[in-house]
Amino acid sequence: MSILSSNLARNTLSLMAAGTLVLISIMLFSFWLANATRDSVKLVETGRDVRIAASMILTDLIDAETGQRGYLLTGRDEYLQPYEATKAHLTESLSLLRSRARETPEISRDAKKIDELAAAKMQELTRTIEIYRSGNRDEAISLVQTDQGKKAMDEVRVVLDRIIKVMNQRVGDNLGHLETSARRLSWVTTIGGLSIGVFSALAFYFVASYTRSLVEARHEVQSLNETLEERVADRTTALSRANDEIQRFAYIVSHDLRAPLVNIMGFTSELEVGTSSLKSYFDAEEPTQDQTEAAKRTAEQDIPEALHFIRASTSKMDGLIGAILKLSREGRRELKRERVDLHAVMTQAASTLQHQVDSAGATIEIPDDLPSVVADRLALEQIFGNILDNAVKYLAQDRPGRITVTGEEAGGRVRIKIADNGRGIDEKDMERVFELFRRAGSQNRPGEGVGLAHVRALARRLGGDVTVTSKLGEGSTFEVDLPKKTRMKDTSAET
Repeated sequence: MSILSSNLARNTLSLMAAGTLVLISIMLFSFWLANATRDSVKLVETGRDVRIAASMILTDLIDAETGQRGYLLTGRDEYLQPYEATKAHLTESLSLLRSRARETPEISRDAKKIDELAAAKMQELTRTIEIYRSGNRDEAISLVQTDQGKKAMDEVRVVLDRIIKVMNQRVGDNLGHLETSARRLSWVTTIGGLSIGVFSALAFYFVASYTRSLVEARHEVQSLNETLEERVADRTTALSRANDEIQRFAYIVSHDLRAPLVNIMGFTSELEVGTSSLKSYFDAEEPTQDQTEAAKRTAEQDIPEALHFIRASTSKMDGLIGAILKLSREGRRELKRERVDLHAVMTQAASTLQHQVDSAGATIEIPDDLPSVVADRLALEQIFGNILDNAVKYLAQDRPGRITVTGEEAGGRVRIKIADNGRGIDEKDMERVFELFRRAGSQNRPGEGVGLAHVRALARRLGGDVTVTSKLGEGSTFEVDLPKKTRMKDTSAET
């Protein structure tokens, strides 16, 4: 049976290590893709602004020229309104192009050229208008007929077309990068999900095999001498309880680790949808208002929100993995026997919580006559430290807190009770509080749901157990049952 237990532990640890490696790989790859996606979105936004600025500059110059020619033909001032409105707006468009050109070296020379051509064009328009106003209408019209203005506009169009072409290429490339990133993340999360499913199936397979072995061992034990029945029954109960805990642990781990992964996969799909709307916007020659609004909402809201939730899910996975690794390391630690004064252990645990106790206006009562045991000191410190910490953490706010420790020794066993008058635990949650990553009641206190699961695991390694009785709204009593002398392999006790 010890070989079976060893194989189960080894297989379980191997599966946990493999699953942890897969999850860490997904987390690192997700962070890398998130940064790459953010950079691509920024480049797409720059390309969009450059295209908008180029279109506005061309429109402004056309409007200004239209106003000038209408005025020269009619002499009526209202025809100059487009020209006057363009002067201020053109300055803003040129400023936007200049600012984006600083982020895009490949168009900086053309942006400078547009500045010069626009200034020259506006000077030509202003000069003809001033000549007309001075009374020389024929001279102003003859200047227009020289085609200098047309040549300037043709050159503006050529340079702006070149800028737009460069930006279209850049936007297309980065949209391709976004699609590739979303596709890669989708594949990675799918493969990761399948891997977790495989690990879970293997874990349940090992548990089922172990269960069958336990059943066979129980049948063999039943055939032994009747004088051993009581011991066999106790052993079988302990093994069944261990088996139940392993199955529950495998389920909880697979469930809690899969939840963030599903979240990542969902928001990856949203990234794919957002990329499609951006592509539709930039592929359109003249985007509609709906396409523009959809692209803006995607770039400013949908993609950042999806990246935020992906990062939050990977952080959640990291916290769960850290808690599992902590429990795994503690489960492999070699226990050392020594005589331990439980009064000293309790007093030390209470002193580390003194600040919280004083802040809550509470008291902890520890009697001087607590018994001593032969066990692992560090395990006992962790057991009682966690229970006292929980008692202080969940004191009621509407009355002074009081925590009372009592102890008794009988039949080679020691029972320590820690009672509080805190907010209590609902009857249906009294076993749930000992499960990994599970918490009861209002979740208004920090914690990951690891402490009491760790406490019970340590107590059972020492040959004991931890139970709780409670009444909601009145308080809880945790009872730690320990052997007077813990049996451990390859160690000696102080007697």
